[in-house]
Amino acid sequence: MRWGLFGRLVGYSTVSAGTVVVTQAVLVVAYAVLEWQAVVANVAAVCVAAGPAYYANRRWVWSRTDRHSLTGEILPFWAYSLAGLGISSLAVALADRWWQSTVAVSAANLIGFGVLWAGKFILLDRVLFARPEAPANARGSASGRQ
Repeated sequence: MRWGLFGRLVGYSTVSAGTVVVTQAVLVVAYAVLEWQAVVANVAAVCVAAGPAYYANRRWVWSRTDRHSLTGEILPFWAYSLAGLGISSLAVALADRWWQSTVAVSAANLIGFGVLWAGKFILLDRVLFARPEAPANARGSASGRQ
């Protein structure tokens, strides 16, 4: 099924919400329960959630079932995820230093990834999972129109 732009945005938002739940659960358990350092807990949380986020976006939101491209999809997706990890880790480290609070550390993680959220949608939609448009005459002949 091919969704329009609005449908992809809703799907991407849904996947993002699921990713936030997984990330926050791992972050809170690692930081508050296991008492890991804030940045270590953040790295673990982001790494646990990134793989499922890639697959859910690719398959469910953009309906891609063809072969995965290491250089065209996987590495750019992880590079963008690492940018989010860097920003969120800096924010988490500062929150932990200033407030030493689970709520502050969780909020810092959300803010770090929230900053890149819209840009990631554009990257996924226009570059990574984009499909080339069929020429107008090919679309017409495929539907029986000449």
